[in-house]
Amino acid sequence: MLRKLLSVAMACVSISAYADEPADSISEQVLDEVVVEASNQRINGDVSTYIPVARQKNSAQNAIALLSQMSIPQIEVDPVSQAVKTAQGQNVAVFIDFLPATAQDLQGMNPQDVKKVEYYLHPTDPRFRGEKYVINFVMHKYVWGGYTKINANRWFGVNRTEGSVYSKMVYKRMTFDLYADEIYLTNSHMGQSTHETFKFTDFYDMGPQTINRDVATTSSRYRNNSNDFSFRALYSTDKTQFSNRLSYSLTNIPHNDATRTLAYTPEIITVTNSSTTASQHNWSLSYVGEYYYTMSDKAALNANIGYSYWHNKSNSTYDIPRTLLIQNDAVEGAHRFEVSPRFNWNPNQSNRFFFSGGAIYYRNLINYYGNSPSRQTYDLGAYYVGGSYNHIFDKLVIDAQLAWIWETNDISGNKMSNDFPQAYLSATWSPDEKNQLYIFGNYGKDVPDSSQKSANMLQQDELMWYRGNPGLEDYTYTNFGVTYTWLPDNKWQLSADGYYALTKDRCVTLYSPTGPRGTMLRQYFNGGDYSAGFLGISATAKFFGAKLVAKLRPQYWLRKTSGDYAWNSNELTCTAQLTYYFGDFYIWGWYMTPSKYQETHSGIISHTPSQYQLQIGWGRGPWKINASAYNFCNTSWEESKEYLTGEYYSFDRKTFGTRQHARYSVSVTYTLGYGKKVQQGNEISGSGTSNSAILK
Repeated sequence: MLRKLLSVAMACVSISAYADEPADSISEQVLDEVVVEASNQRINGDVSTYIPVARQKNSAQNAIALLSQMSIPQIEVDPVSQAVKTAQGQNVAVFIDFLPATAQDLQGMNPQDVKKVEYYLHPTDPRFRGEKYVINFVMHKYVWGGYTKINANRWFGVNRTEGSVYSKMVYKRMTFDLYADEIYLTNSHMGQSTHETFKFTDFYDMGPQTINRDVATTSSRYRNNSNDFSFRALYSTDKTQFSNRLSYSLTNIPHNDATRTLAYTPEIITVTNSSTTASQHNWSLSYVGEYYYTMSDKAALNANIGYSYWHNKSNSTYDIPRTLLIQNDAVEGAHRFEVSPRFNWNPNQSNRFFFSGGAIYYRNLINYYGNSPSRQTYDLGAYYVGGSYNHIFDKLVIDAQLAWIWETNDISGNKMSNDFPQAYLSATWSPDEKNQLYIFGNYGKDVPDSSQKSANMLQQDELMWYRGNPGLEDYTYTNFGVTYTWLPDNKWQLSADGYYALTKDRCVTLYSPTGPRGTMLRQYFNGGDYSAGFLGISATAKFFGAKLVAKLRPQYWLRKTSGDYAWNSNELTCTAQLTYYFGDFYIWGWYMTPSKYQETHSGIISHTPSQYQLQIGWGRGPWKINASAYNFCNTSWEESKEYLTGEYYSFDRKTFGTRQHARYSVSVTYTLGYGKKVQQGNEISGSGTSNSAILK
């Protein structure tokens, strides 16, 4: 069992010493103040425990902001994407009192209720659903009552407005959670500036042709409105935890339009402009049930059941006046069902066994309209059984996991089945509460997206068609890494790590002049390997009684690919973060260096610029207010530079949008608390709309 973190109160001692002297000559000696500082961080086997201090909880508006301010060395928090990853870049599953948390759960959480934050390596507790890396927020528990949290966020420079309300109510053993949000975004600076080179072998019966095409966006219009609603009922006792959640999500994009100029060399095609209009309307309804039961001191059973229905509608038109009109519309109805039971058996303190199984089933019905009408039916299923063994040798923990997965696909009559293993091995050595060495290795396969396996073929523009590949195969991956963590005291945190990953037969897009009338066709294929590795250090220092907190994360990368898009590159990247607290105020700054990389499943090489942010905030009682300035020196709307070099098709393009442009935001949170709390709690919220299988 995991031992609880011991807390020691601050103490000062004043002692009077008396010598063996007459009463009138008694002298008093006052000793200097002796301060005993409580440790707010420790390592214990497979879990590292961190206790947030009061100023961090007073300043943070939500769970992600709290993680960022805590500067935990084993994880990296991206303040822009809100992603939580390990130092090696692997996803970290976030739980709140052993229940999976969505992004909206973390937004609705009250940081004041956080008792401690736990970071787990390959936990065997069945409630963590077999996740390898876990952040678990341990919360104060309400005996009765709860709180209501209201948040409003307004962006300037980029037109975005957000609002959310979350409410928790506890009555005896029942907890009820309600969440709703609204996000509205507009943008008139989207688009691309692209130089393309096409090499045709027989273009419109004119023989071999090399055509250069220059495209520039002259105007754009984008509107997005999304909502999430959810309700959860949780029943909890010492031995059971039953959670049932119902969620509804809506995303409406009435406009995603652009006009462009076109220029061709040589002037085989004489058109000079084009326009695109597009819209989407997606909604989903989902149910998720989480059930946990402690059978005895040595055994526990956990299971989750989920069902979701999504309805996705998309419309797009590509128009070259008096020359070409391409209409691609699609309506999709999708079902997803999942069941995953897990059993945990701990016969003694040294041995732990974990057994799991499950099934995930998708059914997508897609009707395409417009220039290329068709009807597609997807039936995709995955079934698995697995187990793990965890052995504790005093200070050394060995974990071995093995699962076997069966996959079946039926895409419009194209059937395929496959089975493969997933294996994982790790060792964690924690000689004391301040040091930890972690080594792991992983092998398995990943499954391509449903849209990449579409049998349909659609036209993109006057020179390009695209289609999926029903025969696309899964791709294997192997990775291993090592991390050393040192927590000497509350002032210092250090984590050094190395990582290597290899993906074989990755899925990439290849271009060939095999479209109608010799035009270009974009299609998905398995081809080439992708390897990436790095060495990195995460260092956190706290000064002036932890009023000043600095974190630095340098990484040296080595990347190499083979196949049609063979490429290699080395680079040094660095992320820096600084926080200063004064009274009820704080100032927080963050900076990330530029980066250049080839995407894992594409031959596209991307250049991303530096990113930085400065935030000042104030918190007292139920109120939290902050103002942020992101990329405040960047007046350009350019997001990234990308280029691709292929045998028949190449491009060099700039992408424009809101992600890197200067923006300023003001966020206000008010939390109304009511009731009585003692130990821990939970959060819940919306689930978001689905990933679609519509061919892109």
